[in-house]
Amino acid sequence: MIKRKLLLVLCVIFSTTGFSQEHNHDHIEPCGEAQLRNAFLENASPADLQRYQESRTELENFTQQFIANQQNASDNADRSVIYTIPVVFHIVHENGSENISNAQVENAMFIMNRDYQKLNSDTISVVTPFKPIVADIQVEFKLAKRDPNGNCTNGITRTFSTFSNDPNAGGNDRINAVIAQHGVWPGDEYLNIFIAGEIGGAAGYTYLPSNWLGGSMGNGIHVLDTYVGAIGTSSVGRSRTLTHEVGHWLNLSHLWGGTNNPDDPANCNDDDGVADTPNTVGWTVCDLNGTTCDGNLDNVQNYMEYSYCSRMFTEGQKSRMHAALNSSIGGRNNIWSPSNLIATGVNEPDQLCKAEFGANEFEICAGSEIQFTDFSYTGPTQWTWSFPGGTPATSTAQNPAVIYNTPGTYAVTLTAGDGTNSDTETKTNYITVLSNIGSLPYLETFEDNIGIPDAEWSEVNNGGASWTIAQNVSGASGNRAAKMPNFGMPSGSVDDLISQSMDLSGVDPNEGVTLSFKYAYKKRNSGNNESLKVFISRNCGETWAQRKTISGDNLGSEVQSNAFTPSSEDDWVTVHMTNVTSTYWTEGFRTRFSFEGDGGNNIYIDDINIYYGSPSDELVALEEENLVSDFSVFPNPNEGDFNIRFNTLNNTLAKITLVNMVGQTIATRNVQANAGMNLVQFGEQGLEAGAYFVNIVVNGATQTKQLIIK
Repeated sequence: MIKRKLLLVLCVIFSTTGFSQEHNHDHIEPCGEAQLRNAFLENASPADLQRYQESRTELENFTQQFIANQQNASDNADRSVIYTIPVVFHIVHENGSENISNAQVENAMFIMNRDYQKLNSDTISVVTPFKPIVADIQVEFKLAKRDPNGNCTNGITRTFSTFSNDPNAGGNDRINAVIAQHGVWPGDEYLNIFIAGEIGGAAGYTYLPSNWLGGSMGNGIHVLDTYVGAIGTSSVGRSRTLTHEVGHWLNLSHLWGGTNNPDDPANCNDDDGVADTPNTVGWTVCDLNGTTCDGNLDNVQNYMEYSYCSRMFTEGQKSRMHAALNSSIGGRNNIWSPSNLIATGVNEPDQLCKAEFGANEFEICAGSEIQFTDFSYTGPTQWTWSFPGGTPATSTAQNPAVIYNTPGTYAVTLTAGDGTNSDTETKTNYITVLSNIGSLPYLETFEDNIGIPDAEWSEVNNGGASWTIAQNVSGASGNRAAKMPNFGMPSGSVDDLISQSMDLSGVDPNEGVTLSFKYAYKKRNSGNNESLKVFISRNCGETWAQRKTISGDNLGSEVQSNAFTPSSEDDWVTVHMTNVTSTYWTEGFRTRFSFEGDGGNNIYIDDINIYYGSPSDELVALEEENLVSDFSVFPNPNEGDFNIRFNTLNNTLAKITLVNMVGQTIATRNVQANAGMNLVQFGEQGLEAGAYFVNIVVNGATQTKQLIIK
């Protein structure tokens, strides 16, 4: 059989996969290669492209010479050589299920070592023609025990970041979040594996060795938590994703060549650069009799296929991986060097060196329970916990649950030991038990607030500026307001302003609840696409429901090139949310304002008002000057969720009704409109497709807009 030389083209810049043993699991795309490749082609400089191509050519030449030297040697393989690779798992999470356990990481390590050392029992079912070339790759993986500064580690970092579940976040976002909290872990010293809840639609991806990424942390693997190991959030069927990804990291392509598109007849014109893997179009099913290109049986059971029955590498693939490990391209030859193994501590004996722990919640309502998890390393057998303000106040369990009944901020202390060594970790201000800011009606004008956080509001800052209290602000009540100083901040920042808990359990169903607030905002340039989202919670912030999004020109179309500060009532818009439904009428009600920046301007929030809805059959008499102007309904057409915008000269009560074509009132909303622009979200599900009328009534005067429901 004559094999064609592997073509070095840009389609193998990124060799990535969402490899899974489960066919079409959860509609996860099998690979993110195309997106990454396109991004590289669009953004890389000519110098980066040249550097990449030159290093890939150099590695291929080195690989061919390395394989030739092996074939000419009297002993085809030195069975005494074992390549040890230090590994670090960087778990990027939002305290959800993606924050996988240490046990799940250790299980993933076990599977990688099993597969790379031919210890998997399912090799017995490899079809007869390929049994003689099933390879022991002679590579072992060990969790690092020393970080880049020489401090002890368990080879696992945990980073809280909203990038974990953001489908628009890139690998660099997750990497930078890890660096901000844990520093740089060079890619030529550690195999960095980044775990997250979302990585852009694929199950996993990595990079072929090159000097374009070199020894940076970008030279690593990204994978969904649900494809790590065989336990926890993953399963046996998805457990070999990392086996496949490490193959790419060690310079293996898919068996059909340098694309992510199996089952394409054109793949017969390409290959993987390995002599003992027959040319193939690529498989997405397990056909053990499959023959696609040259009359030879395809190696369907190979780890670098998408066949869902993989269980082997070949001797040819082993040679190619060993070549990558002996080349300086991408720093693979340094990672297993004796000096690096000493620096990363992988061969040091296990002993307790660090007490560490986490919690499933950090901010709760009084009376709620928190589950604590021990992350101490290595090999703890004894635990002594202290929980000031909690019940119980102490514990010797490894993973205790604690109830907090009194508002306040509390420290947690853990002393872990192994019978010989011990270590103590205290986290101050670790648990916050929220105070209840009362019941309805509630009005926040920020006039008595000195800063954020305070007794009623907290903030979540993802780097850069954070919510604060601005003074000398005009147009709303008083001269103070909550401010997100977004001017000069980079794109992509997300910052939250979050209320303490509030008791809505006594709401009368005949009245309902309305949440209103004012905001002031101007763009920095016309291209800014920034958004303000409003979330509400019924269980003190354990879960959140999005109830309002205002973005782009709907948030504000005026442009001001310098830093914006509101100076009059005309700068403010009043938003009325009538969709705080009965599900949220609980003792643990909270609201959250989330601003997503795009390099634009400042935004201000004031006069947050949560009040009982007014009776639908009566409006307070108002003066004639309170008539409505600039009345609009959007989007139109829509599917039952729309916005109503209108302007009033003074504070007034407005009645909004949705009426069908035969004059029947379908729904009614009453809002306490404020002088200036008002924005009302109107959600009514289950409407039949057709034409409707939206009426707004102030002081007996009515204005009407037609609405189309799709």
